[in-house]
Amino acid sequence: MAPGSKQGNNQRRWLLAIWLLAVTVSLVMPLASNEALATTMYSYIDEQGTPVITDNFSTIPERYRARVKTTDQISTTPQTAGTIQERVSNLGSQLRGMVSGAAPNISGLSPSQSEILTYAGLAAIILLVAMYMSKGQWVRLLALWCLIMLGLATPVLMYVSKDGPMDMMKYKASQVEKQNQNRVQQIP
Repeated sequence: MAPGSKQGNNQRRWLLAIWLLAVTVSLVMPLASNEALATTMYSYIDEQGTPVITDNFSTIPERYRARVKTTDQISTTPQTAGTIQERVSNLGSQLRGMVSGAAPNISGLSPSQSEILTYAGLAAIILLVAMYMSKGQWVRLLALWCLIMLGLATPVLMYVSKDGPMDMMKYKASQVEKQNQNRVQQIP
């Protein structure tokens, strides 16, 4: 092997690692960010001497608007799990929209099974590349573990998918049950 080709492989590995890091950071960082919330609060004292605080100026009666004191409150609050879950769901919807129709119809399989098999194959390729390109033992071990889990989960997902074998068995069982009920009703 020529010394230049080993250096070229290392450069490609670094470029791939940097690219994967950039993609990961661009997807994960917005999910973990803190949001700065700015709220303007309005306060006044009514005729009975009661202090009133609101964040909606239009709810203040006209006669008190000249005496209103405004306060801007800026708070940095960590996002709630609901907000993070909503962002992940939106990201998932966007990704599904981008790749919908990208899975070919494989003969002998239902469209949902074709989709599962296509995406599992793509994930397997990515994991194999990660195993090959990584020098770190932990990354290789993690990729191998994910590959094994993918190998176990894919047949199960194909079995329980829409129009998969499980759906067909349920349909046949319901047909047999209807036939049995019809026979029971016909018995005098």
